[in-house]
Amino acid sequence: MDTSTDSNFRKFFNDINDFLFVLDLKGNILEVNSAVVSILGYSKEELLGKPVLVVHPPDLRDKAAEIVAGMMAGKTSSCPIPLLAKNNSRIPVETRVYTGTWNGSPAIIGVSRNLSELALSERKFFEVFDNTQALMAISVLETGVFTDVNKQFLRVLGYTREEIVGKSSRDLNLFHDYAQRVELSSLLANGEKISGENVIIRTKSGELLHCLFSAAVVRVEPHSFLFTSATDITRQRLAEKRLTRNLRRQTLLADISQLLNSIRDVRRKLDDVLSLMGRHTGVSRVYIFEDDPSGTTCSNTYEWCNEGVTPQKDNLQSLPYDTIPSWKKILSERGRVFSTNIDELPPDLLKVLKPQGIRSILVLPFYVEERFFGFMGFDECAVNREWEQSEIDLLKTISNIISATFERIEFQRRLGESEARLALAMENTEAGLWDWNIATGAVYFNDGWCRMLGYEKSEIEPNVKAWEKLLHPDDVPAVMETLKRHLSGQTDVYMTTHRLLTKGGQWKWVMDKGRIIEWDIHGRPTRAVGTHIDIDNQKKTEAELRTANAAKDKLFSVIAHDLRGPIGTIMQISELLSEKGSVDEKTLYVMIDSQKTMLRNTFRLLENLLSWARYNSNQIVPHPRRLDIAAVIAECVDDIRLPAERKGIELSCGDGAPVSAFADDEMVRLVIRNLLSNALKFTPSGGRIAVSSAGGAEQVTISVANMGPGISEENIAKIMSDDTYFTTFGTDNEKGAGLGLKLCRSFVLANDGSFNVRSEASGETVFSVTLPSGG
Repeated sequence: MDTSTDSNFRKFFNDINDFLFVLDLKGNILEVNSAVVSILGYSKEELLGKPVLVVHPPDLRDKAAEIVAGMMAGKTSSCPIPLLAKNNSRIPVETRVYTGTWNGSPAIIGVSRNLSELALSERKFFEVFDNTQALMAISVLETGVFTDVNKQFLRVLGYTREEIVGKSSRDLNLFHDYAQRVELSSLLANGEKISGENVIIRTKSGELLHCLFSAAVVRVEPHSFLFTSATDITRQRLAEKRLTRNLRRQTLLADISQLLNSIRDVRRKLDDVLSLMGRHTGVSRVYIFEDDPSGTTCSNTYEWCNEGVTPQKDNLQSLPYDTIPSWKKILSERGRVFSTNIDELPPDLLKVLKPQGIRSILVLPFYVEERFFGFMGFDECAVNREWEQSEIDLLKTISNIISATFERIEFQRRLGESEARLALAMENTEAGLWDWNIATGAVYFNDGWCRMLGYEKSEIEPNVKAWEKLLHPDDVPAVMETLKRHLSGQTDVYMTTHRLLTKGGQWKWVMDKGRIIEWDIHGRPTRAVGTHIDIDNQKKTEAELRTANAAKDKLFSVIAHDLRGPIGTIMQISELLSEKGSVDEKTLYVMIDSQKTMLRNTFRLLENLLSWARYNSNQIVPHPRRLDIAAVIAECVDDIRLPAERKGIELSCGDGAPVSAFADDEMVRLVIRNLLSNALKFTPSGGRIAVSSAGGAEQVTISVANMGPGISEENIAKIMSDDTYFTTFGTDNEKGAGLGLKLCRSFVLANDGSFNVRSEASGETVFSVTLPSGG
């Protein structure tokens, strides 16, 4: 080794903080570093050449020799025997030995790590660990077995150290939810951090503490330990709970005040109020009783029951106060009936309360205009409930709100009576007035109501059934549904427009309007008043306007679509035909034939359109005369014979026996032509159209039958309607405007006849027309 290398090594050898010993193979000291001299207090002269065991405590030298021999043999890796300072103090160390050379000769190098600073750190740690205000513990991660806990842990949880160390949190049932401990351990094992988790810990006495829980994994080979810290926040949680409870109470009060701000639909709202109060208090049953007008009996009018609790409302109707004299007396004198254990109450009350399974009760009275009106109660059937005074005060406030609501209902009832008296004072006016006793069905109709329908007052029975008999059958469902909705409280007023039968047998449109003005103590309506107004002329005007608008719209539709299309096609064919040599002879005949067919159809459509427009503008008036119906049918059949032959359709027109009718000639011809045209349109090739007529003493029947696709019930309704138009494509894709059948029906009705359609599943469709007989 050169001089510079030797110098660097010596410097490193002496600067290292660990104790270094160079030994010969017999264990004698050849060299030591500066740390041995400065910390252990020996001079080099006192150590060189001496056995290394002189720096170990005499009582541990044999043990040290044994461990060093084991290290040399590779049986152990370190020696924990402390070193002995010159002043006889012991320095904790961890010693390891290595083989090497020193000054060219084999040597043993001993390195002793000074553990004094580590021990000091441990002491400081355990000082902090033991004296902190947090609950701290060290446990084995895998098993949860505690190896140490601090003083606060023992003081708060009530254990001794001996009761904790060596046992797991599961053994001690510390975690209120042990699955949470398992989950937290799993997170830690996966390298995640746990800080500020909400955990509930159980004390030795069983009290539950809310804690903020933090944990970390400490690895000391070969084990992993769990270092935990928990801060007791139970007081804060209780404060939060009180704050939350107060907030819930304020919210309940606000919700109930908002609900009862208006008495509209108040019966349903009171049901909602009881539900809110029941869910807030968690009791078995909440209810309201109302006195009858005499104050001698009371009835359960509202009730809310918790899950599994049997309702009592139906069993608690019209209860006489004289059977429970203590009840009203206690409510009046004490302002409440209250008992954690109902066995403390008077015997007459127990007789009523015991069968209901009640264990605890709180009842608060209602007063309306300083008169005892009823009460609100809270039953507990599961436990002997202890009530907080603050909770009772809240319920008193709510009972006052409900009392005020009943006062407003009473005021509204009286106002309704005043309004009803005013209506009755109008008895001699022309307005139709009615006053209905809902419970008995009796109805008072004034003179104006009866005169509007042409009756004398004595001719109308004074009950609701008489009114129902006058209703138009088509209007009954809608009127009854509207009335039902008002009686159930879903609407503020009852109002409909419907038809009533007059004495002369005509139907008159009226606007009927009324409302409930009285209820019984159960919230059921008992009286309603109202008026009806004659709107017959208004309805007729509206119908005429609808018809006129429909006619106008249809006219424009036909002109824009059904006439414009065919005429445009005819123009195109005419232009082709005018160009010499543009088509061959065969195509020429086909185009001419097609043009002829379109011209015929367009002419028929135009004829229908003009007739329909004139009829709707009252320009066509029937002029009936005697007609030979068989002859008219034969002429009309001849008109369609050629297109029927082209389509391969057989025509049959009966035996031709003379049948006469008394009707307008042109109108009848148009009807038959349109029915035949319609049958031709919907009869497939190879089919058959049968026209027949039959005479009777009073009427003649004309029938046109064909086999085809048939007509659905829905489309038959459209054909028979005054407001809708129905059209569809024929078997050869023929298009119509929906006017033909509509015009047929109008013309037949104008001649005092009838128009009917029958279509069977087999595909046969029959149009039947009846006309007055010409006999």
